[in-house]
Amino acid sequence: MILALLLAMAAQAQDAGCDLIRGAALQQEARNATSERQFTLAARRLEEAIAACPGNSSNLLGLAEARVSAREFDAAIRAAERYLEGDPASVAGRVLLAGAYLMARQPKEALTESERVLEHHPNEAAALKIKGNSAYLMGYAGMAIETFIRLLDLHPADEDGAYMLGRIYYQEGRIDLAIGQFERALKISPAYYKALDNLGLCYVAKGDDEKAMRYFLGAVKLVEKNHPEYEWPYINIAELLLKRSNPRKAFDAASMAANRNPLSARSFYVGAKALDHLEKAEQSLNWAQRAAALDPDYSDAWYLMARLYRKLGQEGKAEEARHRFLAAKAKEPAQRK
Repeated sequence: MILALLLAMAAQAQDAGCDLIRGAALQQEARNATSERQFTLAARRLEEAIAACPGNSSNLLGLAEARVSAREFDAAIRAAERYLEGDPASVAGRVLLAGAYLMARQPKEALTESERVLEHHPNEAAALKIKGNSAYLMGYAGMAIETFIRLLDLHPADEDGAYMLGRIYYQEGRIDLAIGQFERALKISPAYYKALDNLGLCYVAKGDDEKAMRYFLGAVKLVEKNHPEYEWPYINIAELLLKRSNPRKAFDAASMAANRNPLSARSFYVGAKALDHLEKAEQSLNWAQRAAALDPDYSDAWYLMARLYRKLGQEGKAEEARHRFLAAKAKEPAQRK
């Protein structure tokens, strides 16, 4: 009886222009690729699955998720929009679209989509997080903080919410409040490596470098094997070593960060600073160029490049880099309101 039903479903799918068996096989290949963190391959397989079975809308949602993970944000937005054409009331689809906008540095659009979700689902945690982060990027620190406080009132065990609120407090220079939120996140989840790493940043801000280094090293222990994609503790250690006038070890730490995440503009920028301190101007310039190539709006990288070009006697390129620095600086988040 079940076999007959499955055969009937397959026949119906074929009549509708859907190769059910091929579509299912491609979905499985996409899942395998995702588990191996091969997100671009996963997206390619899902595109093929959509072509094999256009009526299976869940593949569009999976495609949008894969594109976000591959940091292909414009493609993720297009996939989410295609999914929402068929199901405009989908909370998962709206949240995914809002998140893709946020990652694509389009906070206004992200805020609009998150508020669209919250209008009908005011307790939706993911939408509240996107709203809070989008508001902060637009310069509305007060709105962002209020949103995260509301999130934590509704979901007190949400460690990500505590971490995100801590990040805003840190950026605003409210260090003790930031420490409180990072410690709260660690009480909820003791292996929360991002909170541990950011506690290190807080103690750098408080002038306690020894305590900061202990937190950074603790974060390294947590991410070394279990989170091979997370490079930030290594970058923060490199920055602290530069502060301690140890550029050689700082470059080693920045190199480890770049090896863990070759798409990290920050890793290459910090490595460039270390090489500059080591009086290796040409190598430093190569690293700074890589940072700017990864993030064309990275103002600090362009500033360093301008200085390095000038040091190397390339005044024309120095002036061009200075203009790129000014253009990138103008795009940075607005004054906090």
